[in-house]
Amino acid sequence: MRHAQRGYTLVELLVSILLTSIVVSALYAVSRTATETFNQQQRTAEMQLRLRFAMEQLRADVSRAGYMSTPNSVTDTRVCPRPTTPYQGLEITRTTPNPTLLPGDNAFINPVTLRMTGNYASADEYTVAGVSGSTVSLQNQSPQWARVQSQGEFDRIFGTAMSPRLIRIMSTSGQMQFAVSMGGTWVNSSSTGLPTLLLTTAPLVQGAGASASSAGAGCGLAGLGVGATVAPMMMIEYQIGSLAARLVELYPTETAARAAKTDLIRREFDLRPGPEEITTAARLVGEYAVDLDATIAYDLGNPANAIVAQPAMRTFAFGDSNITTLAGTVSNSASRPQQVRSVIVRLSVRDREQEPTFGWVARGAAAPLTRFRVFDNRTGAARVRSLITEIAVPNLAIRNLR
Repeated sequence: MRHAQRGYTLVELLVSILLTSIVVSALYAVSRTATETFNQQQRTAEMQLRLRFAMEQLRADVSRAGYMSTPNSVTDTRVCPRPTTPYQGLEITRTTPNPTLLPGDNAFINPVTLRMTGNYASADEYTVAGVSGSTVSLQNQSPQWARVQSQGEFDRIFGTAMSPRLIRIMSTSGQMQFAVSMGGTWVNSSSTGLPTLLLTTAPLVQGAGASASSAGAGCGLAGLGVGATVAPMMMIEYQIGSLAARLVELYPTETAARAAKTDLIRREFDLRPGPEEITTAARLVGEYAVDLDATIAYDLGNPANAIVAQPAMRTFAFGDSNITTLAGTVSNSASRPQQVRSVIVRLSVRDREQEPTFGWVARGAAAPLTRFRVFDNRTGAARVRSLITEIAVPNLAIRNLR
């Protein structure tokens, strides 16, 4: 009886506790690894989503570069008279100062600034009914005008006295000139009156430019300008930066994390005639973006000036100095943005957190950007995902300028 009632020995109890601990520890390790893997996959999926959303917005804007405008007002023979402030459909410059965080660690990152000019306020151009001095009357019986359904929409497209907007005026012969609109009066399609625009200066009419240095007697609108068209002009800019001062709710509350956060920023500018930012229109389109780079496919023209030969195209490598020369500001005589046929954009975004277990490794000049150092006083690095896409710019090519 005493033998049958005997319990576990101390050794057996210790062995069972040890085995249980080993099993529980193994299960915990597996569970922790699975949780970390799941969280990392979630963060990666979020990075990809942020990256794709930003790239789609960028693609839509870049593809409209020069829409209803000119690739280069300096060389476009159909721009008459020449505006005092030159306009260009596309401009690529290196952002100054470089917004890269910890540039000593995050070497070989030198983001660009992309600027596109064209009709970004509307999908339409509007037909002129007549011009009287600095007042332009518009036809209100067109399908395009039917989409302008209020004074507020009219002001958004053509500006106001407090917020003027540049417009392009295209004559029936294909010549274009630029003027500044201070808005005007909207009427609907059923009205017997006509909508009107008030310009800061009267458009040039044929004969008035005979003595001007950039306009001849045949430059400008014919007669009362009937049949000409007007379209609003804006400039859109993309660059890596921060809107922490304007959009506080989109940035971390921790001071160090907030200062370390850079994003892909989209800004809008009115041209009056120089650019002036519409501060209320600034948007954050790519959170935690760390690099924006671009290169171009460039039309070199027909080889040896052969008429029937295929145009020679050249695509530059990322970082080539020719990019910011050929697609830079047209105040530089070497810049020829009208010969850009496509823009290849590379956008990189980082994870929100710097992972202690994701080791920091210095990047070589030719190595892809896969990790980013956010804090130099913490171990690890943030993971990086990049996307490259080629965007055609048909509005630059259609003018066929050299």
